[in-house]
Amino acid sequence: MRIRTTADTRALWPIAGLGGVLGLSLCVEILAIRFGSASFRLEYLIATTTSVLSIGFLLYGSYWIVGSELSPTRYGRITLWCFGGALVFLVVNLSFMRSIQVERLLHLIGTVRWSISIGAGIGLGIGLLEARAINRQLATDRVRLRQAELQRERDRLDEFASVVSHDLRNPLNVAAGRIQLARETHDSDHLKIAEQSLDRIETLIDDLLTLAREGKAVTDPEPVDLESLVRECWRNVEVKRATYVTAVGSVIEADESRLRQVFENLFRNAIEHAGADVTVTVGELDDGFYVEDDGPGIPDADRGDVFDASYSTSGSGSGFGLSIVKQIVEAHGWEIRVIEGDEGGARFEITGVERVGEKTPSDLAETTNESAPNRCE
Repeated sequence: MRIRTTADTRALWPIAGLGGVLGLSLCVEILAIRFGSASFRLEYLIATTTSVLSIGFLLYGSYWIVGSELSPTRYGRITLWCFGGALVFLVVNLSFMRSIQVERLLHLIGTVRWSISIGAGIGLGIGLLEARAINRQLATDRVRLRQAELQRERDRLDEFASVVSHDLRNPLNVAAGRIQLARETHDSDHLKIAEQSLDRIETLIDDLLTLAREGKAVTDPEPVDLESLVRECWRNVEVKRATYVTAVGSVIEADESRLRQVFENLFRNAIEHAGADVTVTVGELDDGFYVEDDGPGIPDADRGDVFDASYSTSGSGSGFGLSIVKQIVEAHGWEIRVIEGDEGGARFEITGVERVGEKTPSDLAETTNESAPNRCE
């Protein structure tokens, strides 16, 4: 919430001042009647009660506005509504004052005070309603403009992905083919290094295309069995000597293909940064799930940067893996954060996930890479 300055709140001072003057006038009237010879009439009691409510609204309203979400640019307009309402209500009631049997000047003052307080309260209410309506409209306009901006960014990203996919892959394929032919006639370490560089460029292109695709919001989720998906994702990763423990049994709403990318990228990240013999644990939270490893972890200073594109502490990685994970998580409307795990490693927690069912995991025991068909020795 924005901190209001004295210049911001100055436009509201007349409202608070009017409420104070009306309240003081009411107190003087009550004391004068209490210690004077005038008597309370029923209509005066009713007018006094409604005046107290209206004066309270003026005093509290001027205080509440300062702490509300209303823009200070609306304060002057609200004050005008308040005093305009007081003036209009007073003028309207002047025509009725002749029909009121006024015994003393005090009763006439009370009638004027009542007209001003009621009119000011009504005007303040109208001003607040108008300001809130304008705020809602401005918020709606900002959301619409933001959505339009995001759509333009997505269109530009799609265009860029198309250029990368078609115009850049062709010369890369030609270069890779030429290197292969050259190695058949004259093999050299230089050609091997060049081939590795082309492979890395190919990986970067794939990751860039994934970023362009995965950033789009998930619009048609389906029930996904977490346990089965985790097992399949583990088998799709070159796990080497790594092991994993799973204790998930939920069925959630998600895009299965993109959620598969989340788990595979997190598994690869753990193996790449924590070592070939790392143990990865997948577990459940009250509103989501987590992926944790027992590696060296991520320093506090770096945790805010791990989801940035191209961030990597490994020379072999593209640096886009965790950025893709964050893109997919946010496309589902979820949230992700990285903290220290129970064993000191990295723990990625994904929350805001909607469960649609539960199942009993068929096997929650530790599963090693020996059960994976793509085991790397």
